[in-house]
Formats: sequence, structure tokens, C-alpha cells
Amino acid sequence: MNPVHLDRKKAASLGLLLLVAAVCSAALFLFCYQADNKYTRRGLQPEAGLLVLSPEDLQNQPLLHLITGWEFYRGELLAPEDFSPSRRPLPLPDEYLFIGQYGGFEGPKGGQESRSPHGSATYRLNISLPPEPQSYMLELPEIFSAYRLYINGELMAKMGDPNPVSYRAETGNKRIMLRLEDHLEIILAVSDYSHFYSGLIYPPAFGLADQVADMLNTRFGVRMAGITAALIIGLLYLVLWFFLAKGRVTAPNSFLPLVYAALCVLFAVYISYPVVKTLWPGGMGWYALEKFAYAAMLLLMVLIQSRISGVPAKAAQGFMVLGGLVCALSLLIPRIMGSNLSLMVFYSDVLALYTWICALYLLASAAYGLHKDAVYSRIMLIAATVFAMSLIMYGILPLFEPIRFGLFAEIAGAVLVVSIGIVMAQEVAGQFHMRLVFEKRAETAALMMERQKTYYGVILEKEEQRRKARHDMRHHMMVIQKLAAENNAAAYAGDLLEQLGAIMNEEKFCDNHIVNVVLGHFKELAATEKTALELHPDLPVDTGKIPDMELCVVFANLLENALEACRRLPQGERYIRLRSRTEKNRLIISVINSFDGNWQEKNGLYYSHKKTEAPPREGTGLASVKAISEAHNGFTKVEITPETWKVSVLLHMA
Repeated sequence: MNPVHLDRKKAASLGLLLLVAAVCSAALFLFCYQADNKYTRRGLQPEAGLLVLSPEDLQNQPLLHLITGWEFYRGELLAPEDFSPSRRPLPLPDEYLFIGQYGGFEGPKGGQESRSPHGSATYRLNISLPPEPQSYMLELPEIFSAYRLYINGELMAKMGDPNPVSYRAETGNKRIMLRLEDHLEIILAVSDYSHFYSGLIYPPAFGLADQVADMLNTRFGVRMAGITAALIIGLLYLVLWFFLAKGRVTAPNSFLPLVYAALCVLFAVYISYPVVKTLWPGGMGWYALEKFAYAAMLLLMVLIQSRISGVPAKAAQGFMVLGGLVCALSLLIPRIMGSNLSLMVFYSDVLALYTWICALYLLASAAYGLHKDAVYSRIMLIAATVFAMSLIMYGILPLFEPIRFGLFAEIAGAVLVVSIGIVMAQEVAGQFHMRLVFEKRAETAALMMERQKTYYGVILEKEEQRRKARHDMRHHMMVIQKLAAENNAAAYAGDLLEQLGAIMNEEKFCDNHIVNVVLGHFKELAATEKTALELHPDLPVDTGKIPDMELCVVFANLLENALEACRRLPQGERYIRLRSRTEKNRLIISVINSFDGNWQEKNGLYYSHKKTEAPPREGTGLASVKAISEAHNGFTKVEITPETWKVSVLLHMA
């Protein structure tokens, strides 16, 4: 098939996968927006500061989210006495707003939203209730960043100190049990000088106590389940990494289980913010930790994605540096920004830009891996698409505040973590397999070395015989001269000269004696098997720390494997080219040979074709070469094209 056609087919498949993943993830977020959103399921709502609830209303809608119609008094910290009927004039609200209308206290000023979000304000709402006493619950989400809550004229809750003179920030989630009849007045006096949000940002929940409690307990339970699962999975992968790391042989990417364990912990920290603010209300320290966990989580996702997609290290390096910088800023800026609004906005913009950069990188690297046929890129491309679509849908869909589950970014983050977990499970299984294979290969190589010692001895014995024959040649020549003088040399000299010719015609390939013998042996074999053999060795007599026996094993196995591959081809298509050279105390050997294009590879191991085995095993010859190269701080590299097989070996001689 035409390569261009293959590329187009692959591109079309990639585009279709992206489209399907984008449509499905958009549908998921749209469903969450419609089914689990305070703003789309708001029910009865206050108007102009008043909500009237009849017994029938409470029966039909026992749980409400108080979104619209709040009286808003900008720049004032009011108390119940300020609304006493005896006071004249009564304060008038600046406006009636819905929660989420602004990011804080800024609001309009001269038609422009130019006010600072910092300062103070008061929220007030009246609810008319049925005359029969009932148990109600008011849920107050996190309010930024200090407040006093008054219920029917009484101070019911307090977070921090909203007084501008003695301001102290403290945030948390509150649930307040109330036994009420007829009427409920809510007054919230709030101040903020320490966050880029301010005031009442998230709609409170109100209703019958059991209904509100069920909703809050479900939300809390979902969060705790996610946190617990993430921590357990992280612990499991930490243990797996420990067992992988303590092995004698370390598989490629063996550090990834440790990175994934850290990713699970960071995800648990990231989604635990509402739980922490429910159980332990306090200052702004956990906010900085949450943002750091988010930035570091994305950084580790980029790292894992880069490794499993085969992205070149230099291409990923810039993103890693950026991620490290943002992680540092996420810890530093919340500590130094104080009430500096410009620094707060800069910090928020940096996190948003960083999120988009990471999303685009995850998409691009997954697509790159899929193009390069990386094993796990398909699932990672789907997960990256879900993450990118969460950002797009968050920008498209206004006013999303989940009731029981999570924000789009949290849902997409969970999808990414789970997807990476699936990939890591396969990766760890492969690493365990590779570790077993490597250990087996080391054992096989040791056995092969023992077998090669015998072969090495035979070669040395043969060479010793040739040396003695050359040494004795002068004696034979004297005999020939004497017989020639007597005219009786023909019968003796014929056989002797044939033997001496074989000795005298021995070809010298390089200065290294043992390698020269090995090459001569295989040249004879290649000639017998009608295989073209080109030998270009450049090897010194002294090869440093590489013993002669190991040189014998390397050269003999490389040529033996090449001859074996050529046997499966017609005689006219068989060829082998061997080259070697020394460079800066390194010995570099390469053997390239023709082959029939059939080969098996799994997890970086190349399996033998000498026998039909189930399951196939890695060839012991190549295993021996790898073991020797690794013992001399080198490597063995296999490069394959449809018609050629090339093995390159590097060994350090010093």
C-alpha cells in the first residue's frame, strides 16, 4: 500500500478519534451542567429580598438553593439593629443581585465594573415560612474571607474577623440547624482583603433538615470516596515501585509507578479542599496547597505522558521547566500577595494559561504517540481530549456550581488520573515481565558464556596448531630441497605444499589476534553458504578491559545471527557487512545484514526465529551480546527496516 495513503488513513483515523472523544466529553459535561447544577435546578427563588414558602412549596421542593433576589449593601457591615423598625431611615440596598453575578464586591460603577473586589458588604434575605415549627438546615459554603451570620436577629456563626481594623481571614463550609416558624431573616456581614474572590460567591442551600443533610452527606461521601481511592491506588503503586526498584535489573521507565503514586496523592489533595474546609475551617494556607497540588498534578501528567508517548526529551524539557516554575509560584504568591489585587489577578491568569498549555501539550503528545504507534497513546488521547473539552465547556457554559459531584476540571482530572492508572497498570505489568525476562536473559547469557568458553577454546586450539605448523614450515622446506636434489620430491611436496598454501594464504582482517581468527572462521562459513560477507574491522591488539573471550562472544554471535537470518533468503540476496572502530577508548561494532522482514518484538526484546516456540524466547546470542555491552557500560541497539537488520554495539575499553 502507498505510504502516502497509509499516512492519510492514519490522519483520518486520528481525526475521527478526536471528534468522537470531543463530542462524547462535551455531552458528559453538558449532562453534568443540566443535572447537577445549582443554577439549572434552582426551583423557587427569592425576589427583591423575599422568598415566600407555603407548606405545599416545601413538600414539593424541600431543598432550595438561594440564588437570586439578595439585598446587597456595598461598603457596609450591617447588623440586625440596623434594620430595626425603630431606626429611621432604614438602609436601602444598592441592588438586588444573584449569587455568582460578580466575583466579589466590585459591581457596577458608572456603568463600568471598576470597583475593587476588596472591602466590606452585607447580604440580606427574608424567607416567609409555614406557621408550624419545623427543623430546617442552612448550608453556607465557603465565604471570602471573614463574616458574621445573623439569623432572626441573633449571631449564629462567625468566621474570622470582618472588622476592617482587626481583619482576620478564615474560611470554611458551615451547616446550621434551625428550628423555625413563620419567618427567617438572614444577614451576612462580610469583609475581604486577602483573596481575588470576595463575599458570597457560591449559592447557599436551605430547606428541610433531612433533605439538606442528605445532599451534603452525599457530596461529602463522594469526595471522601475519591480521596480514599486515590490514596489507596497511590500506596499500591508506591509498593509496586519499591518491588521494581529493588530488583537487580531495572526496566525502562521503572520510575513511573513512583511518579504515578505522587500524582494520586496530589489529586487527593486537590479534590480534598471542600472536605478540609468542612472539617477544619481556617486560614488561606490550604488554598495555596490546593493550587500547588493542581499545578504539580498537571506537571506529573505531562511527565508521564511524555514518557509513555515517546516524546523526545528535549521537546518535553521546556514544559517541565514551565511546570516547575508555576508550582513554585503557587506556593510563593499566596504568601506574599497580601491585599495586592494586581498580584492576585496575575496569579489567577498564570494558572489559567498554564492549564491551557498543559491541555494542549497533553493533546499534542498523545497525537504524536499515536502517530508513532506508541502502545498507550489511544487511551491517553481520549483522556487529554476530555480534559481540553472541560476547559472549553467551562468557558461556554455560564454559572456552573455542582450540587453533589465536582467541577468540570475535577471530573476531567479524575478521567486523566484513571486513564493514566490503566496505562500504568499495563506498564507495570510489562515492567514486571521485562524484569523477569531481563533476569532470565542474564541467566541465559551466563550459560551462553559457559558454552562460548568451549568454542573459544576450540578456536585457540586451532590457532595453536596453525602457529606450530608455521613454525615447522622451515623444516619441511629443508626436506623438500633435499628431495628435490635427489629428484624424488614430487610425491612428498604435493601434499605438503597444499597444507602450507592454506597456512600462507590465511587472510589478516585486523591487528587483534582472536578477532582475526573468529572473522576468518565465519568468512569460510559465509563462502560455504553463498553469503556475501564484507569485513571492515579496525581493532587494536590491546582492547583494554574487554577480555579476548568476550570479544569472541560478541563477534561470533553477531555474525552467527546474521548468517542465520540470511539462510531464509535466496542465495543472490544474502549479504552481511561488519564494521568496527575504536574511538576515545570505546569499541563500536555494527553488523548489517539482509533478512526476510519477519521478526517478533515485545517490550524491547527481539525473539529468536531458530525454533518455533510457544511462547517465543529472545535469542540467546543477542542476549549474550547485550549482557557483555551492559557489563562494559555500553549498549546494544537494534535497527530494523523492511529489508535490513542492523545491530550496533558499544563497549568501553577503559
